[in-house]
Amino acid sequence: MSHTEEATTQVDPGPLFTDGATFLDPDSWHRAVDTLRGEGPFIRFDDDVHGTIWATVDLEVLLEVSRRPVEFANTSVPLLPPKLDGETPDIGDVGAQLKMLINQDGPDHLMHRKLVVDWFKNSTLRVLKPAVDELVHESVNRLRDLGGECDFSSEVALPLPLRVIMSMLGVPRSDEPVLLKLTQEMFSSEDDELGQGDPFAAMMEVAGYFTELMQDRQATPTDDLSSAIANGVVDGTPLETMTAIGLYVIIATAGHDTTSFAMAGGIDALARSPEQFERLRAEPELVGNAAYEVVRLTSPVRHFLRHAQADAEVDGHTFAPGDRVLLSYPGANRDPAQFEAPHVLDVSRSNASRQIGWGHGAHFCLGSRLAQMEVTAVLDGLRGEFTSIESTGPSEWTRSHFVGGAKHVPVRFGN
Repeated sequence: MSHTEEATTQVDPGPLFTDGATFLDPDSWHRAVDTLRGEGPFIRFDDDVHGTIWATVDLEVLLEVSRRPVEFANTSVPLLPPKLDGETPDIGDVGAQLKMLINQDGPDHLMHRKLVVDWFKNSTLRVLKPAVDELVHESVNRLRDLGGECDFSSEVALPLPLRVIMSMLGVPRSDEPVLLKLTQEMFSSEDDELGQGDPFAAMMEVAGYFTELMQDRQATPTDDLSSAIANGVVDGTPLETMTAIGLYVIIATAGHDTTSFAMAGGIDALARSPEQFERLRAEPELVGNAAYEVVRLTSPVRHFLRHAQADAEVDGHTFAPGDRVLLSYPGANRDPAQFEAPHVLDVSRSNASRQIGWGHGAHFCLGSRLAQMEVTAVLDGLRGEFTSIESTGPSEWTRSHFVGGAKHVPVRFGN
């Protein structure tokens, strides 16, 4: 296909944002999005299940909407639910049962976020870093034992962030496989390999697990994050049970799944651009910047919704109450108006930290600093141990329109 033919190809925006199958080929997805960028700051699509949605892939516009949480709220429906077997569950009903940070707004969101935010501050993460470094060291040793050849996703990207967040919560290693499986069923429900179950049933199973853990920590508090939640107090009143469970669920699942996808996708990108790995070896001071660049390229969180609460204007577009805006993080992170050569991995990119992969504004990802630390530690450990990286086969990506990324990354590291 010529450049002219590609530029004039009609793209239906609806499936791009609502059908997880379109993310099976990320390069194709981004090419399709690029053909839509000229339509203006918001791309309208009318879906037979979800109704009318206004999507934005413009970084500045996404930031503007995110900075106005009173006018553009999360509500109890912060994302488009997956279409499973021709049916779409009412995510608002689930939101009413589990009061999670992602479906809270205003003072409630702020108060409940404050209960756990100290666990994700730099001062706390500095104490945690030696443990993360030790896990990276164990991973590097395992890769060496494998001769440097592995599926990076299953060998490193999945187990390492899982262990970190579960250790913070005080979850024993023996329970990690179950929680990993449930997390995958929640976030990768569209994927035939990972999502073998009802995502909302999986969510309630996670809730059941942490209900028992919460009761244990209320009876016998320890110094872990689970105890902080179990015995949390808001305005002198013990934290409501379903709010506490909602905190457990979002921290225990999103606290590792998104980071795993960023790691796996980052290694896929490095294997396809091995000269960038060589640059990290030569300039180790770039690893922190490279971690931002990895998140920019991979964008594990693919969208969130915002709901207009009143008449509002953004970049010349007027919204009415009830209008919905889809914030496309992968699209915004490849905005050519903001990032030069946006589809290229550049570990020295001067504005890589401007990436929007962890959100912005009131709902900026609680664990973003932790994720940054983990991805940086992995990149540093690999560039310090191995001399090269190459793909040994095609990577595979999850079928998911909400959270997803590379699920298999076959690579070989050279000594």
